[in-house]
Amino acid sequence: MQLKQSLLLFKVAAVGAAVIIATVSWFLYRELDHSKQLNDHLFKLQTQIQRLLDQEERFVIERQKASLLSIDDYRYAYRDSFNELVALLVTDHQHLELMFKLDEQVNRFAELYEQLASMQALLGYDKDDGVYGEFRSKAHALQALAKEAQDPQLEILLLELRRREKDFLLRLDRSYLNQHGDLIQQAKNRIRAQFPARADAYLMTLEHYQNGFIVYTNVLQKQGLDHNQGVRGELGELKLAIRGHFTIVAKQLFSAYQEEQQQLILISLLSIVLSSGFSLLLLYYLNSRVSEQVMAIGRVLVRVAKHEDFSLRVNLNSEDEIAQIGHHLDELLDFIETLMARLSAAQQRLIEEAKMASLSNMVSGFAHELNTPLGIAITSQSHLKEQVESMRRDLDSGQLKKHTLTNLIGEAESALFLLENNLHRTASLIDDFKKVSAQQHYDTEMEFDLKTLVEGVFDCYRSDLSEDEYKIEVEIPDNLILSSYPNVFNQIISYSLNNSILHGKYPDRPLTIIVSAHIVNDYVHFYFKDDGQGIDKELLPVIFEPFVTSKRHSGGTGLGLSIIYNLVTQKLGGEIKIQSPAHGGACLHIILANTQFKLVSPE
Repeated sequence: MQLKQSLLLFKVAAVGAAVIIATVSWFLYRELDHSKQLNDHLFKLQTQIQRLLDQEERFVIERQKASLLSIDDYRYAYRDSFNELVALLVTDHQHLELMFKLDEQVNRFAELYEQLASMQALLGYDKDDGVYGEFRSKAHALQALAKEAQDPQLEILLLELRRREKDFLLRLDRSYLNQHGDLIQQAKNRIRAQFPARADAYLMTLEHYQNGFIVYTNVLQKQGLDHNQGVRGELGELKLAIRGHFTIVAKQLFSAYQEEQQQLILISLLSIVLSSGFSLLLLYYLNSRVSEQVMAIGRVLVRVAKHEDFSLRVNLNSEDEIAQIGHHLDELLDFIETLMARLSAAQQRLIEEAKMASLSNMVSGFAHELNTPLGIAITSQSHLKEQVESMRRDLDSGQLKKHTLTNLIGEAESALFLLENNLHRTASLIDDFKKVSAQQHYDTEMEFDLKTLVEGVFDCYRSDLSEDEYKIEVEIPDNLILSSYPNVFNQIISYSLNNSILHGKYPDRPLTIIVSAHIVNDYVHFYFKDDGQGIDKELLPVIFEPFVTSKRHSGGTGLGLSIIYNLVTQKLGGEIKIQSPAHGGACLHIILANTQFKLVSPE
């Protein structure tokens, strides 16, 4: 598979995983939101049911009409909460049945509550209203009867009768009803026995009281003398049933939705894991392919850069895009290898040509330098030979005269003088040429003060360096001690000084020569510079080659800088540079990277 296709597949998988994660997240959010709404609506419905139940309890305790006025508001609030929850569960038929059963129980509770309220309305909400008001008026009539009869025993019976009435109304205990009935019967018997003439009127008043009390107690008993009897008992059972059924509804709803959410979460996590795992596998596959090939290319490049071996190849076997880069790199390395071979061959040819040209120039210059003294020596020898032949002929013929011999001796001495001088010059040239090679032995290595050595060389040339014509400046630290070859430095300074005198001096102005030394980055930097005529720019590239000079016809041999170059590079292991600005002057810069030095503290 091509890398482009693999990347496209990975992008599709990544986008698919992102879509799956986004979709799953949206479903999870919707389910969580639905669960939250369900919880909120359940809590709201529970609150409204509890308020409805609490209102009934409040009404039973207070039995006030004001407690009945807000019942409709609570019922409407319950109905709204119920409808909202049913709308949320519109597709859940199983739980809708539970909800409707709960609604039936609540509606039944409301109906019983209305019955309780109607019974309370029948009884009356104050002492002068309803059955209780009529009963009180008859009780007051009974009390008037006791005063009218003026019978202490009857009055005591009636007081006990009222006391049992009040005990019953206060405690709602049926035993007080039995006692109340016994006292009524005793009162009737007392009236018949003590007041026969008025017995009918008194008995009628007592009968009205008894009937009113019976009606009143019957209504109370229908309401329920306690929370386990009558309408109150049914309401109590409905309360328990409503609370229990609501708990069942809530548990089943939450259990069902929890199971659905767990399944959804499991499916969502499984989808995310599968999509992410597939994307990771693709990524791992791509990373393996790319990293392996890139690392192979990188290893080859590192080895090529480190060892300069252009024969190395990547040799990737696949045909994807990175492998194509590897193939192109192999082609490039092959081209570079071929190019390097060509360059090496061309360089070798150039080196050989340069060597031959340098050798040709050196031989030509050396031959030219030797040609003059040897020519003079040969001419002097030929002339001396002719004079000797002439003298031998005169001697053989007997014609040799004193003045002829004297002239011959003078010419012979002159010829011998020329011959001797030119042979010495030839020997000096050969000796200087030998010094171009640094494979000769100089003095042994030793410690010396560089400034003292430089000043000593200038002292040797003091007769040639008049103060009017030359200005010498030595800028070398007093405590700079080198561990090197002092004779080598003598020759370097001597040849440099001769070059400045021969090539740099203007006839009409003094020449300033500055010799300095500095320590930079633990290297000794030595400078020999003047402000003279400078060096032609054409000579600068070949200035250190043998027999390169601009004063060949003025006594220059062109060997001085070549000797200095070989002394610095081969004997001292340093580096040498020369600069000549356009405005004149020259500076010889020697960098001694392998020369030991120390700065001695002054005593």
